Amino acid sequence: MGRRQTLLEKFKQQMKAYKKKRMMKDNTPYMPEDGVVYVMDTMNPEKKIRVEVLKTKVKKHREIIESIACPVCNNPMHWDDIWEAFICEKHGKRAIYEIVNE
Repeated sequence: MGRRQTLLEKFKQQMKAYKKKRMMKDNTPYMPEDGVVYVMDTMNPEKKIRVEVLKTKVKKHREIIESIACPVCNNPMHWDDIWEAFICEKHGKRAIYEIVNE
């Protein structure tokens, strides 16, 4: 059995959890206000490509992009949290596309 925590120890533990949650980076692909989405190919970062949004959903009163069409093969690409980008594996090698501002 463990010992009882004092109120100060409980408070410190709660504040640590709160700070950790507040400092987390949000990488959710939100839909821009004008509805036009541009992606950047990671192989050629100077090139911006306009893509078609296939599926969105609403979460906390904001539109989130679920899938977009691949600019090369027009197959749907889904969001990958690990890469923080959309990934297409349908044509040869893996293509990674990040959302960029206009």
